[in-house]
Amino acid sequence: MNKIGRLIFDLIKYPKYKAEQLFTPSTAASVNYVAREDIDRLLYLEMSTPGKQLVVFGHSGSGKTSSVRNMLDKYKYKYIRTHCESTTTFEQLILNAFDEIERFVVSGMSYTKSAKKKGELTAEYNSIKLCIGKEDTSEDKISFSRIVPPQLTSQKLARFMGESRIVWLIEDFHKVNQEEKKRIADIVKIFVDNANDYPLSKIICIGACESAHELIQLDSNLSTRVSEISVPLLHNNEIEQIVRTGFRLLNVIPCNSLVEKLVYYSDRLGSVAHQMCLDICLDKKIKQTSCRKHKLDDSSFQAAIDSFINRRSDTLKTIYEAATKDKLGWYILKTISSNESRKLSLSDITVTINKNKSGVKFAESDVLTKLQELKNPPFSIIYYNPNTEKYALSTPFWHRYLRLQHNIEAAKTRDSKRKKSNKRLLIDNNSKYQLVDKRMYEYIKELMKA
Repeated sequence: MNKIGRLIFDLIKYPKYKAEQLFTPSTAASVNYVAREDIDRLLYLEMSTPGKQLVVFGHSGSGKTSSVRNMLDKYKYKYIRTHCESTTTFEQLILNAFDEIERFVVSGMSYTKSAKKKGELTAEYNSIKLCIGKEDTSEDKISFSRIVPPQLTSQKLARFMGESRIVWLIEDFHKVNQEEKKRIADIVKIFVDNANDYPLSKIICIGACESAHELIQLDSNLSTRVSEISVPLLHNNEIEQIVRTGFRLLNVIPCNSLVEKLVYYSDRLGSVAHQMCLDICLDKKIKQTSCRKHKLDDSSFQAAIDSFINRRSDTLKTIYEAATKDKLGWYILKTISSNESRKLSLSDITVTINKNKSGVKFAESDVLTKLQELKNPPFSIIYYNPNTEKYALSTPFWHRYLRLQHNIEAAKTRDSKRKKSNKRLLIDNNSKYQLVDKRMYEYIKELMKA
């Protein structure tokens, strides 16, 4: 582009975005957020109900965090975020929240009536803050510190947040262990009671599909005080909107067949769509909005596939081998991946795997336990839909990987002529999967050599 073109481009103030602003596989979507009217409306209505606490749940990649944060930003709610891990403790949650609210507490005093309360709050807040790092020393010079100072109770935290009108967002609630979940349920109850004095006292717990039911089961008193909001997977038209909107804002024109492939392989998961689009941008060196239109043809999809496989090169094989250490894991993955509907109930899976030629029979309870294991990290191969009570593979990539892996395993016991025939069928049987299967096949063969 010449200097005149750049000048004109700058003068008209055409919106400029970086690719990573529009395609955000690991963070909540903002600029390229797809409005989901039903979910967005329900979130706002429940947030507007005094005392009502929220549990937002759904499959990983369904966009639940994006929906929550966009609602909070749209209506100017102040909020803090606490991310949970499997090792997160109640004490860590409290301290993290305490650290986060600091940016909302106003320092100093004012002569206005409204600011006096804030000043009092700040004074008490600061007095507590001083105690966090306090250490006591014995005669033997052994020092220790309190995990949580006695002043910082759940009740005190709820009051701080209520007075400052801060919403507490607890992400990945489902990851913490059962004992810590019970203590979190107690905190939610405190926030409910606190709403009598502070109507905007709110906690939003975000987690996997079981999260809402778990919280209610831990404290039956929460059944009418906690709103359970299920965020379903995105529809194909919403995935298409993510793809087309993101590329349009970069001044990129993808061909229709490329969009179709991206929509199909996203399998209604927003995070997968964002990742593949970002990978294409990186491959084509599309870093930000350009004044010149950039066209993408069907071949660009190869970059998305290569990036996916390369990114998972250390994990696909590791996860598969760990998941199939026992025969039951292998039979379950074989059953689901080879089923055309790709969605099976617990009884369907149990009946099918018990038809195996080895004659080994598995109890339904054992199958359920294994499915739960494969559904959760570090595996995350299986997705469970609580509405239909059916299991499926978490992404189409796992579906193709397992189909190929199982066929290659079978081919190892056959003669070379049959092996060549099998390879041809694997790659050419269905043009929809041709590109992915070819790359997956090459990748798996390389892994099996190692």
